[in-house]
Parts: sequence; structure tokens; C-alpha cells
Amino acid sequence: MNADELRERGEAFSEEIGREGYEAGAGLRAQTRYAAIFARYPDLVSPEAWEAAQGTRALREWALDMRVGRAVAELDDRLHAWEATALVVPPEGEGIPYQRAGIAIANETRRDRRLALDRARLAILAEPAALRGERLTRERTLLAGQLGTDDVVAARSDLSGMPLDALSSQCEGFLSRTADLYRDALGERLARDLQIAPGDAQRSDAAYLFRGAAHDEWFGAVELVPTARRQVGDLGLDAVAGGRIVYDTGDRERKRARAFCAPVRVPDEVYLVIRPHGGFPDWQAFWHELGHALHFANASRALLFEQRWLGDNSVTECYAMLFEHMITTPAWLRRYARMGGAVLERFLREQAFALLAMVRRYAAKLRYEIALHRAPSLEAGAARYAELLTEATGFRYEPGDALLDLDDGFYSARYLRAWQLEATLRAAMVERFDEDWFRNPRSGPFLLDLLSRGQREDAVALAASALGARLSFDPLVSSCEAALA
Repeated sequence: MNADELRERGEAFSEEIGREGYEAGAGLRAQTRYAAIFARYPDLVSPEAWEAAQGTRALREWALDMRVGRAVAELDDRLHAWEATALVVPPEGEGIPYQRAGIAIANETRRDRRLALDRARLAILAEPAALRGERLTRERTLLAGQLGTDDVVAARSDLSGMPLDALSSQCEGFLSRTADLYRDALGERLARDLQIAPGDAQRSDAAYLFRGAAHDEWFGAVELVPTARRQVGDLGLDAVAGGRIVYDTGDRERKRARAFCAPVRVPDEVYLVIRPHGGFPDWQAFWHELGHALHFANASRALLFEQRWLGDNSVTECYAMLFEHMITTPAWLRRYARMGGAVLERFLREQAFALLAMVRRYAAKLRYEIALHRAPSLEAGAARYAELLTEATGFRYEPGDALLDLDDGFYSARYLRAWQLEATLRAAMVERFDEDWFRNPRSGPFLLDLLSRGQREDAVALAASALGARLSFDPLVSSCEAALA
């Protein structure tokens, strides 16, 4: 097998696995068949495939992930089956499908019921946590055998080109630099909206707080897709990329609560999937996934498989965050949501706080994931999870969530680099095309050029080539300070 043959087979596999992920996540099938799909592509985990993948970093990392994926596919199928059938049963009331528990918690106005529902959710996590623990053990064993090291952090740093320990140090600096700003903003929100002290806040309180139900009137479900089409059209782009993007916005019993983008054939068949549950979070999630969808659907067909499908996902996450952030800017809200006055000022401050909270959460998550992979036991890593996440966010996290709140392959690092890149790109868009760049047809060609590059460059290279910048948290810190000072 040579590199071109590997690419051809890899693209066929990616289409199958992508379609399976879409149909399962969209609630169109009750069970996944990941193990069966991997079984149809034994050549992609052969020694010949591994040898053919050595020419590029993206192919090499993917070839290793293929081996991990095959080793854990049966566990992933079992985990999805559990998620599709599990019920959360609070002390009062009927059972709620696990897939809707997060939505129910975020929408529950009574704190006692919210906390009780979250306790009921935590009480049923032993089985999926065990599956995740076994998955982690298999991955470690495979990495050690394939790469000759039991240091997962060092191995993943080499495979991805992301220096994880260095990024973790940046995260520590970010957490320190924003600690006072965040503490003050958190105290303000908890006192005003929940009437509780910071030391009493729990993770379920965060879900309710960031739900932002008070602003629902500005973000109706009926206007969601038409507004997206209008605004992307104002930008000079096609919101469905000539029909290559399909919006799946309906509610189904088994549909995943979290919105996602499923690239099934890049750039020709891309699904944007969302299960609406009310208000601004739907819009925020939709615009985030719209950034992904436009990226995949506008990738040049001239790019190699690994440049369209693989590479550094910090780049596609950057575009998702760019679109997500645009709908929290004053000019966008005035034009498309018709929001103004004191309501606008309050909403902007709330969203700036939510962004800071999210980035701090992921900074802590990366530190936890590094600690987990170096911990003497999974139990020790889980304890570290609760400690680090609680400290960073001010909301109490429980060890029982540790293995389920774990990003495969240190994907949390991709998000963090994406926030760095997005803040830099956003500042450049404003400088070049003014604060209403999102409706300026002159900015469309510039953005389309970036999207057409797929993931040929990683985040560091793209920042340098397109923006003449280096990745850091500085632009993001400055933005948060300006909004929350």
C-alpha cells in the first residue's frame, strides 16, 4: 500500500464512519455499528498502512487513531447503546432519557429540583464510566506497543505537533491572569441571578445560569434558520453551500442533545445537526456548527484527503468559534436580533462572562487530562478532575463525571488553540472590514479563501501565514477585560 492508496481507502472509511455518526447522533438509528465498519477496513490498520502514513504528520496521527478506534469500537458501540436507552429518575417525577437530562437541568428554574435531577444523573454513571475507563486502558496499551512509550502526553504531543505541556503552562498563566476578573464577575452573576454564594454553586447551577432563559424572546426557534441564511448571504456566502450543507433541526427521541456537524463527504455532503431546547443556546450552537459546516463544505477539492478531512482541528474549531462569537457582538445583535439599550448591555456582559468561564473550564480540563494520563490510577485522576474544574470555574464538579468529561486524543487542546486563533482572526476581521464585517460583502472573499484551505495548515502556521501573528491567549484576555472591566 502506498500513500495514495491509503488516502483512497481512508476517504471511503471516513465516509462510512461519518454517515454512521450522523445517523446515530441525529436519532435515526438506535445502535451504532462502528465495530462492523472497522472490520471492513483491516488494511487500514496493517503494517503497510502504518508505513505508508509516515510521510505526513496528519496521516501518521490518523493511522494511529485508526488502530485505537478499532481497539475501542466495540466499547463505543456499547456506550452509545447505553446513552440511547438510559433513564435518569429523580426522586420526584417520571424518568427522563439520559440524552435529555442536560436540557432538563438547564431549563429547571427550581434549584432543589435541578440539584436533585443532577444527583440522579450522577447516580447512573457507573456503567458508562467503566466503559470509558476500559477505553482509556486499551488506548494506553496500544500507544505503548505502537510507539514504544507509556507516556501518553509525550506521544500525543509528538503525533499532533501540539506541545501539550507547554500549552498547559499557558493555561496556568491564563487562569492566573483572569482569576480576579472572573471571581468578581462570578460573584455578581450568582448573587443577582441565583441568590447563592460562590462557594455553594454547583455544576448544575452553571447549566441553568448559562442557559440565559431571560433572553428567549429575542431568539425564537422559527427565526433561527432564516436569520442564518440572511446573515451569511449578507456576508457574500451561501449558507447551504449550493446544497452541500443539510440542516437537521428537528426533534427526535434519540437525537443527541449536543449540536454537531457531520462531514460525511468533504466537501460534498455535510450535515448540521441540532436538537433545539430553547432560546439563545440554540442560536449559539447553530452558529458554531455553521462555522464548521461552511469550512468543510468550502474546502477545495484539489486538497489531499488529509488536508480536507484530517489535520489540526484547531482550525475548524476556530471558524466555528468565529461564527459563534459574531452573534454576541453589538452590531450583530442590533441588526439581526433587534436588541438594544440596557437589555443589550446586560446580554453582552453575560456572554463575555460565559466565554471566559468556558475557556477557563477547558484550560482546567487540559490540565486534568494531562494529570489523568500520568496519574497512578483512574481514581486519582478523577479526584484531580473535581479539584481543578471546581477551582477554575467556581462551580462544584464531582469525580463521577471525570471519565465522561474526557476528550479523546486531548481534543481540549484543539479547543484552546482555536480560542487563541479565533481571537486573533476576529481582531483582524474588525481591523480590515470594520466591526460589522459579518455583513460586509468585502470580507466574504477573504473568509472564503481561508475556508478553501481546509486544514492544509495547522493553527500555528495559519496564524503566521494569513494573519502574521503568533498564537497566545493575549488577544482573548484583552477582549474579556474590555468586556467585563
